[in-house]
Amino acid sequence: MPLTRRNVLAIGFLFSLLVNFGLHWRIFPQDVQGKHNWRQSQTMWNVRNFVRYDNDIFNPRVSHFNGSDNNLQRLEFPLMQWGIAQIVRHTGHEVLVARLSVWAISVAGLVAFGLLILTMGFTPWVAVVGTVFLQFSPVFYFYSVNVLPDVLALSAGMWYLYLVFAYFRDRRWWQVMAAALALGIATLAKLPFAMFGIVGIVYVLGRLFRNGKFDWRVIAFAGLHILFILPAVKWYMWVMPGWTSNPVLYGIFGSTNTPEQNLAIFHHYWRQYIPYDLLSPAVWVFFLLGMFIPGKRNTEVPYARYVWALAIMTLVFVILQWNTITYVHDYYLLPLLPWMYIVVAAGASRWWEWTGGGRWKQIGSGLLAAALVAAPVYAYSLRTPLWSQKASAYYPVMRDVFAHQKALQEVVDDDAKVIVLNDISVHIFTWLIRKRGYVFHSDAMRPRWINDLHQKQGVDYLYSNSRRFDQDSIVQTYLDSLVLQAGDIHVYRIADRK
Repeated sequence: MPLTRRNVLAIGFLFSLLVNFGLHWRIFPQDVQGKHNWRQSQTMWNVRNFVRYDNDIFNPRVSHFNGSDNNLQRLEFPLMQWGIAQIVRHTGHEVLVARLSVWAISVAGLVAFGLLILTMGFTPWVAVVGTVFLQFSPVFYFYSVNVLPDVLALSAGMWYLYLVFAYFRDRRWWQVMAAALALGIATLAKLPFAMFGIVGIVYVLGRLFRNGKFDWRVIAFAGLHILFILPAVKWYMWVMPGWTSNPVLYGIFGSTNTPEQNLAIFHHYWRQYIPYDLLSPAVWVFFLLGMFIPGKRNTEVPYARYVWALAIMTLVFVILQWNTITYVHDYYLLPLLPWMYIVVAAGASRWWEWTGGGRWKQIGSGLLAAALVAAPVYAYSLRTPLWSQKASAYYPVMRDVFAHQKALQEVVDDDAKVIVLNDISVHIFTWLIRKRGYVFHSDAMRPRWINDLHQKQGVDYLYSNSRRFDQDSIVQTYLDSLVLQAGDIHVYRIADRK
């Protein structure tokens, strides 16, 4: 059967996914480590607890029981974590399944993005090129196999954009319902993605009294959005009162940054986040072209107004969360990707309009092909070092936990409760050893708490990396024996005392 242009484009997209999968090959089975292993460890504890202890989706749990009689921690609605847990329940291989699941979710988002570009009136080849560039955005490439619910939120958000843009063109009610459902899922998975709904708001405001007449169809459009977003509203109204110390709640209004610190953060955006995390050198030219001279589109729908509304909304979010994002939380920037890569696709389209014919065709196509090859090269080279153990949070403290992880896991039964010292994250150490219990930020734990936790909470072991603490004469009276010495980590059985 002869290859059509559509088949060639489909093969090209599938080949890019194969390249993507191959570049991640050694990461899939790798345990949680590297940049943002703190948040990923917390997410994996949600998964593990659903699998082993409590499969109620309304009860996401972590590893520590500090401050209460349970280990519940309700943040975003754990739809992704619970879904992964159901697969793990039947297959095992927690981390491998989690990474593969997140990758599949990211691929679903890429499909939505490609359909979005087509819906906006660009040609199929522009849709494929834009999608390939997005999947090798360094930040997307990195988080597409990292266990963060932000990936589900982004994927669902891109499905919302595609479906609502398709409705603007086709006026089919199933598209509105599917779009509203996707927006509800995105918001449940991560609250900030509710801001994608700005597209619907702009549409309603622009058409409610069009031609001086009240349009009931617009009210129905808005009503469906409200209906599908209500579960997320109810969830966050329930759980947010418990977020008292979460900096996301107060953003820049709780900032204590000095002008010099804010200037340094701004420079980080200009020198790192924008050019090397969100974008890469492979797409700089196309981004600039798309910003100022976008390619032509075969549609009468004014999609540009919705794209720029989304851009403004996400940039306002970045400003509001300025002191939360700082130099660290680059995954907070994921909501910027859809409009940025729509711009990149529009720039690639303009590039081809200028160079796709006549004597410039070979040069134009050659440079575009070079950019498509360079994109995965840049993504791999910029982000691979961030999966190393040394890139992990608090690595100097956790070095021996990584080095002796298997022994530290096996020395104590998986269901045993333990005390862990010197884990500021309260998630990383416990995830690496796969143990629940009571976690302390430092070694300032009071010795008598050991017996109290042993007697009242069933804690039988202490994991300590502090000789100042575990060699203290009072502490020694609460310890029965040393059961393992793994580098700097000592594991003690707690003594029975009356």
